[in-house]
Amino acid sequence: MTPSSAMWINAQLNKISKEDTIVLANNRQVLAFKKTWHLQKGNCALPKSLSWQQYLIQTWRTFAPNSSKRLISNIESRTLIAKSMRKLRQKTDNRLLNEVIKNNDYCHAHLIQYSQLSTSQNCDLFTAWLQDYQQTKLTHNLLDINDLPALIIAQHSTLPKPHLYGFKTLTPQQSLLFDTIGHQVLETQQKNTQSNNKIFQTTDDEILSAAQWAQAHHTRHPHHHIAIVCPTLSSQHHQIKSIFNQVFSDTLTETGQKAYNISLGLPLTDAPLIRHLLALLELCQQLPNNRISTKLFNTVITSPYLHHAQAERSKRALLVNRVLSFSQTHFKLTRLSPYLDTAPHLQALLSDITLSAPKQQTHDQWLIHFNTLMQNCGFATDRTLSSTEYQLFNKTQNASLGLNQLAQTHHKVSATHALLDLENTLSQVIFQAQSAPTPIQILGSLEAEGLIFDRAWVLGMSDDFLPMALNSPTFIPHTIAQHHQIPHTSFTLITKDAQNTLNNLINLSSEVICSYAKSHFNTEQRPSPLCQFTHELPALTRHHQAPAQHSLPDQHARPLPDPHIHNGVNTLKDQMSCPFKGFAHRLNIQSFDPPHIGLDRRQQGKIIHTALQYFYQQITTQAALLALKPTELDTLIQRKITQALAHYTVSAFRQNEQKRLLTILHQFIRIDQQRDPFTVLATEQQITTNIAGLTFTTRLDRLDETHNADKIIFDYKISNPTTSHWNAPVIKEPQLPIYAISNPVQGIAFIQLNADKVAIKGLFKAKDPQQWQQQTNAWKTTLETTSKHFQHAHAAVLPNNTACQYCPLTPLCRVKG
Repeated sequence: MTPSSAMWINAQLNKISKEDTIVLANNRQVLAFKKTWHLQKGNCALPKSLSWQQYLIQTWRTFAPNSSKRLISNIESRTLIAKSMRKLRQKTDNRLLNEVIKNNDYCHAHLIQYSQLSTSQNCDLFTAWLQDYQQTKLTHNLLDINDLPALIIAQHSTLPKPHLYGFKTLTPQQSLLFDTIGHQVLETQQKNTQSNNKIFQTTDDEILSAAQWAQAHHTRHPHHHIAIVCPTLSSQHHQIKSIFNQVFSDTLTETGQKAYNISLGLPLTDAPLIRHLLALLELCQQLPNNRISTKLFNTVITSPYLHHAQAERSKRALLVNRVLSFSQTHFKLTRLSPYLDTAPHLQALLSDITLSAPKQQTHDQWLIHFNTLMQNCGFATDRTLSSTEYQLFNKTQNASLGLNQLAQTHHKVSATHALLDLENTLSQVIFQAQSAPTPIQILGSLEAEGLIFDRAWVLGMSDDFLPMALNSPTFIPHTIAQHHQIPHTSFTLITKDAQNTLNNLINLSSEVICSYAKSHFNTEQRPSPLCQFTHELPALTRHHQAPAQHSLPDQHARPLPDPHIHNGVNTLKDQMSCPFKGFAHRLNIQSFDPPHIGLDRRQQGKIIHTALQYFYQQITTQAALLALKPTELDTLIQRKITQALAHYTVSAFRQNEQKRLLTILHQFIRIDQQRDPFTVLATEQQITTNIAGLTFTTRLDRLDETHNADKIIFDYKISNPTTSHWNAPVIKEPQLPIYAISNPVQGIAFIQLNADKVAIKGLFKAKDPQQWQQQTNAWKTTLETTSKHFQHAHAAVLPNNTACQYCPLTPLCRVKG
């Protein structure tokens, strides 16, 4: 992304000449310096302005232009560190690797020698990994960015003294370098003359108010440059984007044409286009081996980026159903071959890429192979790419060239290894679509510090942001970390950093608004102790039109006139996730299922419920189940499935479903055969439930009695249920907890029934009577409170993190509407 130039730095440049070198804290400040220079100096020749890393690289290349050593990128350095860890038998993942790299950077930035670290196991391992990495660099004559300061210090007598700007606190390494060379600091000016601190009820209110303020100010002063600063921009990106899109009516506008710019990049691998590309390359590795992942295959053949995707869309969708009918996580392509002629373009494509590839190659050779596969598959050539997709594809092509460097330090590797290195490389490249220059910038606090705008609003000034919490590095002992002043390792350092951050933020403009919200998605927040907040604003609504002359509060409606309701389980579930979503059940809104090829998920669930109902109405005890011979069991299962499918038209879809169910039911019944003795007391039984006066009927899938007279209720699920949802304040799957508090039972459990896994997951009193009692008491409190809220018509729009996913109420919702 090319950041907008609508910003300046907070410094007077009248003493700077074109011969000077300016070192700034980050790239955004470099761009702001150039803007400020042109405003203050006109067309005068621009001095050399560099970020810290740019300064290190260019300075080293200046005095060592013909060095035999090769400077590697941060991505290549990351790959070599991971290689050293694996060499020493350490299994790596991104989280561990990130921590190792961060701790290594701390060691260099704070002048900590590996030998200084204690002999604890973590430090020994860390030291061994990094020493091996250093040896790899030495063997291959390599340098990384952390090696450059020492080389520059050795040449200090020939280097000019730079001017510094934007560094809150110099690290010991930076101080040593600049003190050795000599330097000056560009003086900043105090800009803030007016501040206005505000308190909001929710973060939605806070962001909405900031968006409306920015829109109104931009309308009055279109040439003013406005900053909206959010310390947690990454986690609140979707929330901010959604609200700003609605305020500025930019919901369907291309990123580069929006009225504002959100300064947030995401890894290339987060983009759908790149995920589809990597999936295609992975499938190309599986096809020659004839062991194909069902999930991967279905993802690839339905990809809109695959050649002839539009022309064969329906045919490929039918092939997906055919593959699902295999009821396997992996399958052989030969099983699907008889049906591929219905999609001839896909058939030809699969035929081309099933040709065997080399077993081992160097990384650069694999890169050529991957590009050839993309060309042969016509990836991203069958449709017009949007501007963002086009930029993504070009960025990916450039980033993938990093494999060429890996060829210099790695021997021949397998396709799987090379593809994993490609994915890891792309995951480290941050992408943001280019945006046109816009006067409204939404950015994080680190990006904003040191810049100047006409107006600024700083969101999220809570005590979670300022001051930061204590945080010691994982692989550096706390005493060493404190002694070398690693950030956030002592209260003194935290206090100093927090005050510096606050000073930088309140000097973004002569008029700065700071705000915080009392709650964020039902989590209570407190103000930063560094700010004084006295101006509390009432809750806002998301309407853009003026309210009616006679308005009513919309947080509550009239109490429920009749406590007997339909669809009670889903009503309580929705009331917990979002009170308005629960209230909407009172409106009797009719929903319609979208068109679907074959049997949809609702029909599949109904069929498997019916088949199991028929089976356990006949086989009511485990003893009777164990008494069946294998042939008798198989015949009985087939007969019950046929009965369950009797009302569905004979078709290939029905035949596929019959085969799928046969496999799943056999797997489940094998589990039932291995349980302790039981008796099935009821299946698909309709019962009436009363939760705090709210009554409704619901259907109980199955009730068992065990050998010790315990009663257990089961709920069939064709999805992937998890019992962790029962422990949260919002019960995402409340049906079984509702049964548990309404009936004298000693256990509840999901029965997972799908092609990926067949299992029983539950909570039983016999395992831990105390935990069972505590849990049922918690369920009772939560569900009865929710019931009372629904009856008293609590209808506030307060969705939890997942409530808005797949919500059908968008046209009605006062947030989304």
